[in-house]
Formats: sequence, C-alpha cells, structure tokens
Amino acid sequence: MKITKILSRVILTTALAGGMFFAASAPVSAAPNYGNSCHQRLENDKARIDHDSARHGNDSSQVRHDVDRMNSDRQWCKDHHSDWDHSRFDVGIYFRP
Repeated sequence: MKITKILSRVILTTALAGGMFFAASAPVSAAPNYGNSCHQRLENDKARIDHDSARHGNDSSQVRHDVDRMNSDRQWCKDHHSDWDHSRFDVGIYFRP
C-alpha cells in the first residue's frame, strides 16, 4: 500500500509539473514579414522622387536628398531581411551607387 501511494504521488507530481511547464512556455512564433512595409516605403520614395524630379529637375538637391532617403530605406529592407523589386527601384534616377 505504501509503494502504491508513493508511486501515485510521483505520477501526479510529474503530470502537474509537466502541465505547468507547457502552460508557462511561450509559443514559438514565426519571424515577422516586412515585405509589405518595405514595398510601401520604396513606393513612397519613388513617388517623392518623381514629384521632385518633375518640379525641380533630375539633378536638383531635392532629388538627391530623396534618393539618399530611398537608399536608407533599401538598407532598412536589408536589415529586416526583406527584398524588393530591383528592376523597379534600382534603375535610372532612383539609384545612385
């Protein structure tokens, strides 16, 4: 009788400890997807460059500033492991090495 009582307590304690362990552990979540945010940032930069280019010319300081901002947004996309359409955003006046 004594061994049965000890064995039942061990099983009950193990079950409770296991339940508490699984209940307290944080669920594993996937890394966030920044693809839409990256695309939206670059679209906004492209529209800003197009507007300032039409208004001030391709070689204006406003366009250079906008291209620098687009380059920093490209870096943000790289830092957040997001890719963009290079054939759309890395051509013409939108790209300066």
